[in-house]
Amino acid sequence: MLDERRYDIDALRSIALFLLIFYHLAVSFTSVAKWILFVPNNKPIDNLWGLLNIFNIWRIPLLFIIAGIALRFSFQNRGIKDLFKERLKRLGIPYLFGSITFVPLYLIISAQFIYGDINMDDSVGIVITSFFTGGHLWFLINILIYCFLLIPIINFLSNKKQGFKFLDSILNLRGGVLIFSIPIVLEGHLLDLTAYNQEIGYGNSYAEYYGTNHGLLLGFLWFFIGIVLTSQGDKFWEYNLKNISTHTAIGIPLLVNRFVNEFEVVNKLIAFESFNFIFLILGIGAKYLNKDSSQLQYYKQAIFPVYIVHMPVQMGVMYIFSDINLPFLIKFPLVLFLLCFLSLTIYHGVKNIKFLRPLFGLPNKK
Repeated sequence: MLDERRYDIDALRSIALFLLIFYHLAVSFTSVAKWILFVPNNKPIDNLWGLLNIFNIWRIPLLFIIAGIALRFSFQNRGIKDLFKERLKRLGIPYLFGSITFVPLYLIISAQFIYGDINMDDSVGIVITSFFTGGHLWFLINILIYCFLLIPIINFLSNKKQGFKFLDSILNLRGGVLIFSIPIVLEGHLLDLTAYNQEIGYGNSYAEYYGTNHGLLLGFLWFFIGIVLTSQGDKFWEYNLKNISTHTAIGIPLLVNRFVNEFEVVNKLIAFESFNFIFLILGIGAKYLNKDSSQLQYYKQAIFPVYIVHMPVQMGVMYIFSDINLPFLIKFPLVLFLLCFLSLTIYHGVKNIKFLRPLFGLPNKK
């Protein structure tokens, strides 16, 4: 039922955001780091991409479908006007605050490390650029765009009983949700046709979501799928539970194929693999994570503020540890621990200050 809280979605949202934190830190240990203004480790380890490429193709789409699912649940308890306001407060305010504070701060720390002293003009340029690009908070603007486009449509879909009966019959079929892979695969095919075409400027690689039209459209599709399927109520969650093996049987061979081909396969195959892993994850979440706990209550509230602040914390910690020669298996966990500990410390410093809570995406206590 849409009135019941899905604790698995809270848990998966927390896990997805932590995966982004893990991913960002791992990138600092590769040769890509300095080209995207991350403080780099003194010894790049590009073999890490073998691990990162496994979940690189579904880490952001998973966030977008979860955001769509969450919006559909929120619609049950709020009118359209209140839902618009709520999303602006929860996403818009943290984006505006973060894009003029934490985003330029991490970029300035990185630029200082990579290029040496930077002047005031460079710093001002970084602040202005951060405001328009959003840095690691870019997806918040995408979600806000999707909300403004789709909140009115949720109300329309809620009255389409015949359409929902049709979807119920689809969800009763083994692997029925695969019909929703069609737009995802077609979007991947579009990327195949336009990749690296600078005149079209659609996108280059599948995992390049930030600042691309590919990322914008793909996010919209996943967000919309989340809304539509969640509207089916229990049928959707029953499907997820029953089809874990189906999506495993499809997703794992596609991953093996990508691994054998050194992760160089056509984007439509990547899209289909990503689709199956996302529904595999939703199924595992429905089976094992749909239960409340004090740990879940803590992390579901903490993870968004922690994500907002983690980038300047990461760059600061890496600034100190970059040139320290430690084995990767010691250095990476140590830096990850410090990154999480310091970010959580900041969260605890702001969570009880009323005027700061909205800046970090936390609703004020009633």
